[in-house]
Amino acid sequence: MSTRPPSIRHTTSEPYVFFGRKSELELLERAFDGEGPSVVAFVGPGGQGKTAIVQHWLEPFVSGERSADGVFLWSFYRGKDADLCLRELYAYAFGRAAPGDVSASYCVDRLVPLLRRERWALVFDGAEVVQHETDPWLGRWTHPDLSRLVEELASEPLPGVVILTSRFPFPELERRPQARIVSLGGLDAASGRGLLRRLGVQGRDSDLESAVAACGAHAKAVELLGTYLHQFHGGVCRLESLPPLPDLPDASPEERHVLRVLTALQTALTAEQKDLLALATAFREPLPEPQLRDYLTSPPVRTLLHQTWGRTYPPFAERPQGWLAEQIETLVALRLLERVGRGPTRAQRVIDAHPLVRRSFGALLGAAGQHQGAVARAGFLRGRPDRRRPESLEDARADVELFHAYCDAGLWNEADSTYVSLENPKHRFLAPAFERDLLLRFFPERNWRRAPLWPGFGRQRSLAICFELLGQFADALAIYPQADVALRGDALIALGQLQPLLEQPTMPAPWQSLWLAYRCHALSLVGRAAEAVSLARSLVPVDVYEWVHVFECLLRIGQLRLLDLRSVLFRATADGGHRWAELARRRMRADYLRLTHADHGVDLEREYQEVIEAYDRGGLPFERALTRLSFARWSEARGRAREAATLRREAAALACRFGMKIIEADATDNPALARQRRAETGYQAEPRP
Repeated sequence: MSTRPPSIRHTTSEPYVFFGRKSELELLERAFDGEGPSVVAFVGPGGQGKTAIVQHWLEPFVSGERSADGVFLWSFYRGKDADLCLRELYAYAFGRAAPGDVSASYCVDRLVPLLRRERWALVFDGAEVVQHETDPWLGRWTHPDLSRLVEELASEPLPGVVILTSRFPFPELERRPQARIVSLGGLDAASGRGLLRRLGVQGRDSDLESAVAACGAHAKAVELLGTYLHQFHGGVCRLESLPPLPDLPDASPEERHVLRVLTALQTALTAEQKDLLALATAFREPLPEPQLRDYLTSPPVRTLLHQTWGRTYPPFAERPQGWLAEQIETLVALRLLERVGRGPTRAQRVIDAHPLVRRSFGALLGAAGQHQGAVARAGFLRGRPDRRRPESLEDARADVELFHAYCDAGLWNEADSTYVSLENPKHRFLAPAFERDLLLRFFPERNWRRAPLWPGFGRQRSLAICFELLGQFADALAIYPQADVALRGDALIALGQLQPLLEQPTMPAPWQSLWLAYRCHALSLVGRAAEAVSLARSLVPVDVYEWVHVFECLLRIGQLRLLDLRSVLFRATADGGHRWAELARRRMRADYLRLTHADHGVDLEREYQEVIEAYDRGGLPFERALTRLSFARWSEARGRAREAATLRREAAALACRFGMKIIEADATDNPALARQRRAETGYQAEPRP
């Protein structure tokens, strides 16, 4: 595959000038040359220069002076969707114009071998956005497939390097042989002096070193102090204008130094500039500059500023032409705002801010002000004339921004309505992770184990189904509400927890038929064949979900000929049915033809390959493993032992990763492990034919 042009996605916080960090840059050089670790993680407080190191090191690649098989940077500060990140990375790696309808697990399965044979510079910046923030999971990735990608790449030498930056530790990498975690300290004295002088600060070396020390040698604090002294004190190194260090027990010492300088800057700014900063930095996805100006002059912002907050200065929309652009330019010069992006014109860049600046000016408003600002933000987004119904998940970004604005404002009914307008995203095949992340927004700190923030939240069933589709079966069992306990059968069977299905013979309306389908499947697994077939023959499945379990029951006990050929297996899918139903029908039909040796003109090898590929793209682990087992049996029957062994290993790996013990017992070539899994689950039937 030919060398790809660099792909820099969602860049943020570009350094004004860069000083020092020689040892860190040398480490990246060695790693890229294959003489160092495969994964380098820079860890440290916000503003310490982690992103600056990476961007400085990447400059020769971006300018064309150096080449690599791939250069990809994704900053989670702006692109907060880990699922989309992996799909964009896959599209870039394999020459696709767009991410496409593929799951994150599909992407990782194909990216790992490619990155092990090609020389890449792969960067995940601002990883704390997609890491757990609190104990006991502090630092662990929130997205399982992103975690798997990084852990696998850190397990073997790579021709290139993967670079991570985060405020949080990386516990999953601590014992990986090809990972190096670097804790960043402050600037050295010479670098700090040089940075201040480049920013226009004058004085003796000792005075400049005192200024650096007053900032705790924190890179962002020194940069902000330099712009502050240059802009408001003529470049004279005067430290008496700095306020005392803030007493914030929850902030790190480094962050307190940044907040100290930001407090001085806040004092020097006009009232309009403070409001501009607070409004401009509140968006989850920063706006392009023209759209930001539209927002700042919009009726919702005018109402917020002059009716809610009682500002007495003239409205932004009534200022002379060019005034607003001039104010933004001043804030950019002060490094409080930043133009981010690599488009040739300002219209193609967004206005962003360093996360520490965002937090500082958000705190300036207080909880009430942030709530009121979110209401104004939602009003602007809802009323935009170019707003239209999204045709795909990639088109849904404006609606997602509106959803989060409603959540920030505590307008939960409106947030729920915006969620509903996305038309059941889990039925779009790759979207369970997308939908899960939206639904978790209704919970404090996105922790579904706590009570929802909105008493009216009633979408636990949707959240549980998302967990099931992602292979998070234990979480699905825990989140299902009591009224939907009958829907837990898929997760119970996947995990091999069969007792609830055996102990309870029926369920109240409207779930009797579905529960009985689960039950007959469970009976077949524990070897109660006569009861299973008797129950299966009494059922009339009404949809594909019930058919799947009745079919598995009859397959297990060798009674597939009891099926009516005019049933769901050979019936055309109804218009409007989603792709999962059609795939389930194709999988069952292939197994029926394989085991009954019926001839319906179907190329079973091609059919199994297509179904496996489709399930891989969708990321449904139970179906991915089950179809591989079926294809392995078909291959064995034709003397293709090597292919069959590969398919069984893949099925066993999936089963192990997602805790699917019965499938693992059928797929493993380790008899002791198979016996252990059978004992743990009560699985007594013959292996799946």
